[in-house]
Amino acid sequence: MKNLALLFCSIRPKQLNEEICDFREEEYLVSLQQFRRIIPKSFDVYICENTVDDLDTYKNSELKKLLKDSKLILVGKDNNVGTKNKGMGELVQLKFALDAIDTSPYENISYVTGRRFYTCPYVFERTESMSKSALLSNPDFVFFDGRVLESYKHNCFNDMFFSMKTQIMKDYAEYSVNRMQYNISNSIGSEYNLYNFVAENNLDYEWLEWLGIVRNAWDIDGNKNNLNNYHIC
Repeated sequence: MKNLALLFCSIRPKQLNEEICDFREEEYLVSLQQFRRIIPKSFDVYICENTVDDLDTYKNSELKKLLKDSKLILVGKDNNVGTKNKGMGELVQLKFALDAIDTSPYENISYVTGRRFYTCPYVFERTESMSKSALLSNPDFVFFDGRVLESYKHNCFNDMFFSMKTQIMKDYAEYSVNRMQYNISNSIGSEYNLYNFVAENNLDYEWLEWLGIVRNAWDIDGNKNNLNNYHIC
C-alpha cells in the first residue's frame, strides 16, 4: 500500500519583511529535515511552494539543496491567495498538486502544513492503518511555559494535518476551489471549510487527540527566540 504526503510551504511571503522571510527559511529547513527523518517508507512526499518562481530566490543554501533533491511543485507566487487568507492559499496548492500528480498508486493522502516540527511518525502511522474516510483532529495548544490554549471546538477541524482516502481528498480539493471566492469574501477560514465538507458529505472519520507537533508561535510577541512561544499540539 502506498500513501502520499503533500507538504505545503509559503517560505517567503511578499507581505513579510526580509528579516522574517530569512528566519522562515531556517524554520522550514529544520522542519523539512525532521520530516524526512520520521516519515514512514510507505509514503511518497511532494513539497508544494507558493511564494517563489525560482529556487535561487532563497538565501539559505541548505534549504535550496534540500528542495532541489525533493519532489517539488512550484505553484508560483502569482497563484498565492494566502496573502488574503492563509488557509485558502494552502487549498489552492492542494488542487494544483493533485492536478499535477498521478494519484492512482495511493490509498491515502495526508495534508501537511510544512512549517511544523513533527516529533514522531504517529499521525502517519495512523494514516497507514486508517479504515474510515478521513483522519481528523482539533487539539489544544500546550505552551512550554505551561499555558494551555483551548482550541475553538464549534464547527471546525484543525487543518495543520489531516488525511483522507485519495478520491475523497480530490473531492475536497475540488469543493474548496469551488467555494474559494465565497470563503475569502466572507472571511471563512480553512478549518471551517474542512468541517463543512465533512458534514455536508456525512463522512465517517477517525480521531486524533494529539498530533505530536511542535510549533513556534513567534508572531505572538515578535520574538523569534522566545521559548515560551513554543507549543505542542
